[in-house]
Amino acid sequence: MQESTPASAPSLVCPSCRSAFSASSAALTCVSCGRAFPVEEGIADFAEGRYFDDHPDPTALSEDVRRGMANENEGRRIEDYYLPILRAAGARRVLDSGCGNGEAVDVLLSAGFDAWGHDLSAFRKWQWGARRRRDRLVVADGLKLPFPDGFFDAVISSGVLEHVGVFERGGPGIYEVSPLPDRDERRRAFLTGLVRVLAPGGTLYLDFPNGAFPIDFWHGTSAGGARWHSPSEGFLPKVKEIAALAELIDAECRVSVRSPHRRLRFNQVGGHWYGRVFRAPAAGFYALTALRGFTWLAGTPLNPYLTLSLRRTTPG
Repeated sequence: MQESTPASAPSLVCPSCRSAFSASSAALTCVSCGRAFPVEEGIADFAEGRYFDDHPDPTALSEDVRRGMANENEGRRIEDYYLPILRAAGARRVLDSGCGNGEAVDVLLSAGFDAWGHDLSAFRKWQWGARRRRDRLVVADGLKLPFPDGFFDAVISSGVLEHVGVFERGGPGIYEVSPLPDRDERRRAFLTGLVRVLAPGGTLYLDFPNGAFPIDFWHGTSAGGARWHSPSEGFLPKVKEIAALAELIDAECRVSVRSPHRRLRFNQVGGHWYGRVFRAPAAGFYALTALRGFTWLAGTPLNPYLTLSLRRTTPG
């Protein structure tokens, strides 16, 4: 029996020319430029063979990588932090950019949102086989999203921007990172792609480790491993850098720092002695940043993890 045409195909557009598709169970073909993109098990792949990873055999993953993936809380990220924010903003259609294992999209759909997710990982595509709505997950680059202009009321991008415009090398006991010469241009292009699909009055939510904080708990030689770094390293973004990029994209884009209270569960770092020692003080500090009169602390070098919102106030 032939599989049915992907249910979400009418909402997608060609990432190259933004024209409509002619859809079948095996591919989406642009009616204008003729590009064809494969569809496997309901998942459309727009990467054209250029993935963020090399799609390793899941059974060949190291124990440390397996442990890190087991501690992923993509659904909790939405339930604990973003659901109240999205509801308060009146958002209806939401994109999770860099959605990882796709659990967040399931949570958003269950909560009544018109939700989508994208990632550029071939390995994540393999993981998505367990998701409830695989047709709402697409393999795509943030620079060439297969969605119309102004399609989303809100876009969430967690732990993605820091990986744009840098060279990273990792392995057993090794983690090295350095900025590429065109880092800022790449990051601007990535954010421009997210803003393009954002409706006027919509909001882009970004979160990532704070480049102004001297310890990075998210990119070490092991899951949750601490890594000392210089604020001038050029890897983890800072508030002022995001504000400058937003102004280049659109002078009317406004960047605000949000409290990270309830954003993190400290599962990865909690596997280390320092994580267990500092978990309670860190949670207390984050709770403090949510109180009136103390919200300014969230944008300082005292905060290890930034949560920002970029609001699009004009249709430009």
